[in-house]
This record gives sequence, C-alpha cells and structure tokens, in this order.
Amino acid sequence: MNNSTLSLKIGIKKYGVMTGFSIIFMALIAGFVYGFVHEMIYVPMDAELTSKLLQENIATYKYGILSWVLIIILDIIISIGIYTIYREAQQKLAALTSILRIIYTLFLCFAVVQLVIPLMNSDEIINSLFYFELFERIWSYGLVIFGTHLLILSVTCFKSKFTPKFIAVLISFGGISYIFIESSKSFFPQFGVVAPAIESVLIVPMALSELVFAVWLIIKSFRLKKGERI
Repeated sequence: MNNSTLSLKIGIKKYGVMTGFSIIFMALIAGFVYGFVHEMIYVPMDAELTSKLLQENIATYKYGILSWVLIIILDIIISIGIYTIYREAQQKLAALTSILRIIYTLFLCFAVVQLVIPLMNSDEIINSLFYFELFERIWSYGLVIFGTHLLILSVTCFKSKFTPKFIAVLISFGGISYIFIESSKSFFPQFGVVAPAIESVLIVPMALSELVFAVWLIIKSFRLKKGERI
C-alpha cells in the first residue's frame, strides 16, 4: 500500500467514525430539544399559554437554544465527513450531497434565529407563538432540502463499492418521506390534516434511515480492509 492509499484509508476511517457518531449525537440532542423542550413550551394556536410556558421554563429554553447550536455544528461536521468519505470515487455526487446538507443547515440556522429573538428582547416573549410558528415554517422548508440531500446520498451509496444496497434503500426511503411530508405541510395546505397522521407512521423509519447508516458507517470504518475502495 503506497502512502497516498494509506492516507486515504486513514482519512476514511477517521471521517467515517466522526460522521457516524455525529449523526447519533445529533439524533439524541434533537430528541431532547424538539421532543422535550419544544413540546414543553410550544402550544399551537395558543399565544398566551406559549408565552407563559416560555417564561416559566426560560432556563430550559436556553438549554434548548444551545442544543440547536450543537445540532448545527454537528450538521456541518456531517456534511464535511460525507464529502470526504465518498469524494474519491463519487466526487460530484459527494459534493452535491454535502452542499445540499449545508443549505439545509443554513435554513435551520435562520429558523433557530427566530427562537433566539424572545431571549434577546424580553418584550417579544408575549409574541413567542409567532416566532415558534416562524421557526416551524422555515425549518419545514429546510427539511424538504434535507430530504433531497438524503436522496442524493442514497444514489451515492448505490454507486459506491462498499456501501450495502439496503443502506441506500433505507436512506432513499427517508429522503422520499421527508420530501413528501414537509412539502405537504409547506406547499399543499389542503393535505395539512393528513400530513401529521402520515408523519406519525413514518417518523420511526425516517429516523432509522440515518441512524442505521451511522451505525454501519462506524462499524465499517473500523473494519475497513487493506486496499478496499469506496
């Protein structure tokens, strides 16, 4: 094995482990901030109760904002990791996949900024429902791009030499689900009643699509054989 091949293998191992753990940590943090903090404070269509809950749980809310910042950082790390892992054999697809995730992350950044406004200006706490709804809307647009990112990633995995095809299928399913559900919410309000019901059914396989990829990526990176190529 020459030096360049050895360097490539070491790089794939390092970024594979880093990317896999970043996806897992991100999922855990997202479960806390969106599944716990967000649900604790945000009450749709009830401005008075939402502002009251925000005031009562302001310390927890601040931890939630910090969690969103960590998620944004992890998303950037994942974007870099995916490009680094797949660039040798699928440079254009790897670049497109990474760029789409970064664009999604920019949407998430802008969405999180809306949640910061009531903290920066206490007078806006009374309008916190407005900022939560704005967050939801902007993030939903971003998740359409995230779904597209997953679809392109699935194509990259299909074309790779070492990624199992079932991983690509899982990721493509997740991508299609994100695009369908978030597009329904954002662009087809007539499906607004149906979308949450569909999402409740698909949420587990959607989450598993990336988590299974993450676990496989960690294991595969540690077991990467001499001379094995992407």
